[in-house]
Amino acid sequence: ALVIFFMISGLIHFLSTSGSNRNDVVKIRRGGADTTTVAIEESSANAAKRNDASFTNEQSNHSNNQNILSLTIETSPPIIIRIAVLKKECPKAYEFLSFMVDNQQAECRPCTIYRGEPVPSYWGSEDYPDRYFDGGRWGPPYALVQGGLVNSRFNKVEQDNHRPKILKRGMVAWAGGNSIHFFIALADHPEWGDVHTAWGEVLTDDMPLVDALVKERPLKVLEHNNPVLTYFVEPMHFHLEWKGG
Repeated sequence: ALVIFFMISGLIHFLSTSGSNRNDVVKIRRGGADTTTVAIEESSANAAKRNDASFTNEQSNHSNNQNILSLTIETSPPIIIRIAVLKKECPKAYEFLSFMVDNQQAECRPCTIYRGEPVPSYWGSEDYPDRYFDGGRWGPPYALVQGGLVNSRFNKVEQDNHRPKILKRGMVAWAGGNSIHFFIALADHPEWGDVHTAWGEVLTDDMPLVDALVKERPLKVLEHNNPVLTYFVEPMHFHLEWKGG
C-alpha cells in the first residue's frame, strides 16, 4: 500500500505535465491553511521517453570525501539544501546521484520539487486513530517534501538495503519500489516501518529551508484523489552539485 501511495503521487504529478491539458478543482493552501477553492489548469509538456532500465553501477570519478550533495532550487534568490549522502550504506543511490550530477544538463527532464505536505498539528497524537488515512494521526497531509529525478536513461533505481525502522525528520529516501522520486521527511515517520530506502539526511542547519517551502509557498490539495495529496501550485526546478564533505 505504501509503494502504491508514493507511486500514485509521482504518477499524478507527471501526468499533469504530459500531452493533454486538464482542469482540477483543488483547494489552495498557504502556510497549511485553506484560503479558497479554484480551478487550476495544469500546464502541458511533452513527456520524455525513457528506457525501461534500472540504474545499477555506473562508474563515477567522485572521490570518497565528496558525499555532500547540494540541491539548489532555482528560485529568486536560490534555495540551497545540503544533503549528506550515505555513500557507504547506499552505494547504488550514490552512483545514480553521481550520474545525475554529471549529466543533469542533458538528463534532468525535469528535476523538480513538486509535492509539499505540511506537518499537521495532530501529527502522532494518540487522540487520533493509528493510521495514515481517513482521519488518522499520520495525515493527510503527510509531512514530507517530494521531488523527482526524471531522465531519459533510467526510470528505476536499484535499491540499497538501508531501511530504518523509523524514518526520522530530515532523512531523504526513495519514494517507493525502484522509484527515481525521493522525499524529505518533515517529521518522524514510525507509521511506515522499514519499507523505504533512506540514502541521505538534510544537514540540520538547512531543515528550516525545507520547512519554509510548505509554510510559505501556495499549495493545492487534490481532495478528490484517494489518497488525498498536496502539491505545490508551482513546481520548483533544481540542480545538483557535489560539495566536499
